[in-house]
Amino acid sequence: MSRFVSPITDMKPNGSLRFLKSGTNTTLVTYKDEAETPGLENPTVVPVLPNGNVQNIFFSGSAKVIYLDEFNVQYAERDPVGGEKELGDFTLWDTTVTYDINDIVEGSNGKFYQSLSNSNQANDPTTTPTQWKEIRFIGVWNTNVLYSIGDVVQTAGGNLWKSLTATAGNDPDTDNGTNWLPSIDGAKIPETITLETRTTTVIAHAAPAELSALRMNELQDASAYTLPLANSVSADQIITISQPDEFILFEPVVAVSGGDTVTDSTGTDTSITFDNTQSVEIILTSDGVSDWRL
Repeated sequence: MSRFVSPITDMKPNGSLRFLKSGTNTTLVTYKDEAETPGLENPTVVPVLPNGNVQNIFFSGSAKVIYLDEFNVQYAERDPVGGEKELGDFTLWDTTVTYDINDIVEGSNGKFYQSLSNSNQANDPTTTPTQWKEIRFIGVWNTNVLYSIGDVVQTAGGNLWKSLTATAGNDPDTDNGTNWLPSIDGAKIPETITLETRTTTVIAHAAPAELSALRMNELQDASAYTLPLANSVSADQIITISQPDEFILFEPVVAVSGGDTVTDSTGTDTSITFDNTQSVEIILTSDGVSDWRL
């Protein structure tokens, strides 16, 4: 509902105003109150008071206003007047309103759209993607709201969550993953992709080399290999070394670098010999300083 605010400040005393639907010559019914109460309609021609003001005028949508002087002679016209922008953004789209670029409306489907151009009139945002783009908003999770599948919310800690079910009352921060998951697909995050590559891709070694921490190293011959320095990674990070059954006839040796050591239940050493009779995989954990523990 728009309250009429005249774009002309010097209305003629004792004149009158005619309200028509924007872009037409069809009379627009106006009201004395915001609720459009039946029985409180203004006259078709609204009088201008002797002081140049008018009584309360409310109407829906937007209007074309004809300004008449005291002799009933037209001296001005304004179109459109009022409309959704008089109330602010996020109101229902009106086919009679001319929207400017970046104006925001609610479509008939309950979704919100932003205008892509000026002079945007009679283009239904739900069916005209050349004139409107759909926009979405991230709300703060509320236990009283029934969320739809795919809704994204933010919790008090700043985390974003995507609804997996039509759900209410399930706090995403404490949910077990049945109703909510992080809104970003972990498989699409570069760091996750790198981590998955590190933990699922084998580096095959068939020549003397320094092995790679945070990787799966496969020994395929009898070469001499070296561990990276324990302080090249953070404490409690690992290196994985394996010798598949296919290569057990070889007896490669993996030695430490610098003054590092390898610690197991029998004490410390400076190398590990792979002289196994079947495939084996070991994981060494760095102390972040100078030791790898077996």
